Amino acid sequence: MKIAIIGAAGVRTPLLIHGLAEARSKLGIDELAFWDTDSERLRTMGRVSAAMAKRSGLAAKLSVCSNPEQAVAGATYVITSVRAGGIEARVKDENIALAHGLVGQETVGAGGFACAMRNLAVMLEYARLIERVAPRATVVNFTNPVGIISQGLLNHSTVKIVGVCDTPLETFELIATALGRDPFELEFDYLGLNHLGWVRGVRDRDKTELLPKLLSSPKLIQKCYRHGLFPVEFIQHLGLLPTEYLYFYYFPDAAYRNTKRSGQSRGQAISLMNQALFSKLAHAAESQLIEIYENYLRERNASYFSIEATAGERREGGQALYSQFSGYERIATLVLQALHSDSTIPIPLTVRNNSAIEDLDANDAVELPCDVSSAGVNPRKVGRAPAAVRGLLLQVKEYERLTVRASVNRSNEAALAALVTNPLVGRKEVAGAVLSEYMQAFGDQMHLQSIVTM
Repeated sequence: MKIAIIGAAGVRTPLLIHGLAEARSKLGIDELAFWDTDSERLRTMGRVSAAMAKRSGLAAKLSVCSNPEQAVAGATYVITSVRAGGIEARVKDENIALAHGLVGQETVGAGGFACAMRNLAVMLEYARLIERVAPRATVVNFTNPVGIISQGLLNHSTVKIVGVCDTPLETFELIATALGRDPFELEFDYLGLNHLGWVRGVRDRDKTELLPKLLSSPKLIQKCYRHGLFPVEFIQHLGLLPTEYLYFYYFPDAAYRNTKRSGQSRGQAISLMNQALFSKLAHAAESQLIEIYENYLRERNASYFSIEATAGERREGGQALYSQFSGYERIATLVLQALHSDSTIPIPLTVRNNSAIEDLDANDAVELPCDVSSAGVNPRKVGRAPAAVRGLLLQVKEYERLTVRASVNRSNEAALAALVTNPLVGRKEVAGAVLSEYMQAFGDQMHLQSIVTM
C-alpha cells in the first residue's frame, strides 16, 4: 500500500510516522510519499521522519517527491495537511483580527475565514489532481479549517474525503480520565461541526448514562478541561460538555483580552518555536533528531491554549507525547485501520451529513461519531441538535456555506456575507474592514475580486 502525505513539511509529520509505524502489521504499508511546496523544510521533516521510522521499526520506503503527481499517483490514501502561506500567513490572520478587536485564532472567527479562503482553493486543486491520478484514493484531511475544507470538497469534487481532527478524541479522553474510566470502555454521544462540538451523553458498557453524575460535580467538570475555560455553573446550565474551541464562541472577550495581555498570538508563539526547531535540526546529527523533535513537542503541548485562556501561563506536566487513545497521529491511524477492518469502529469524523443531524442539509459537512469499516464511513443518526446550541450550530454552518461559495465563485459579496454571519465578527463595517485588510495582505491568494464592495 502507498500512502501520500501532502503538506509533509508540517511539523507533525514525524508524529504521523510514529502512529503509522505502530499500525504497520495491520496496514501493510509499502511506501510513504512526501510532498510539500517548501522543499527545504520538506527535506528536514523527511530526515526526522526517517529517523522516527527507523526507531519505530517501519520498513516502508520513504520517498521525498519533487512534484505532487509523483506523490499521489497510485496512492491508496492521501493524507492532506496544507497551510497555504505557511505559519507566516497564520500570524497575519490572527494579528489582523486582533487589530480590529476580534478573536485572533487560526480556525475560527475572521482568522479562520482567511485561512479557509487560502486553503480551500489549494485543496480543490489537489482534489482535481487526485481525481485524475488516484481516483480510488481516500483523502484523510487535516487541512484547517477542517469543516470548511470538507464542505468544499464534498460538494465541489468527486474525491472520497473524511475530515479528521484530534479535538473530539482528546475531549473524550479527558472526560474518561475525570470519571476514572478507560476511554475505550465508554460510548460518547457527540455532535456538531469541526471545532464546534458538544458531548451530550457518556455511557458505559452497561449503557448506564454517566453525564448527570459528571455534571453534578464541580470537581469532575473542572477535570474535563486542561485550562479553566468554562465556569462550572455555565456547564451545568448548558447541560452539555463543549469541546475547548467553544470557548471562543462563549467567551470571546476573555479570549481576546488574554491574547492581547500575553503580547503575542498563538501563531506567533508557534512561529518562534518552529524557527528554533528548524535551526537545531539543521545542524543535528541523525542520533539527535528525535530528541530535538520530542522536546519541541513537549514545549508546544505545554503551551496549548495557554495564550487564549491564561494570557500565556503554561501548565505543568501536560499530555503524554504518544497517547493510545487520542492525538494527531492516533486519529489518522485509527481511520486507516478501521477502513481495513471487517469490524466496525466508532470514530468521530467530519463527513457528509446525510440527514444524521436533522437540523442541517444532507450535503453539509458535520462532525459526528461514525461507524467505520472496510464497508465505508457511516455517520450515526443523532436527531435534532439540543435547543441550547441549535442556533449557534445553524449560524456557524451558514457561515461555512457562504465561505465555500465565496471561494468557489470568487465572490466578494459572499465573502462579506460570510464574515457578517460569523458569530465572532458580525458587524458589517468591521467585516468589510477586515476583509479589505486580508485582501491587501494576501492578494490573489484570497481568490476574490480585487475590490471589496462595502
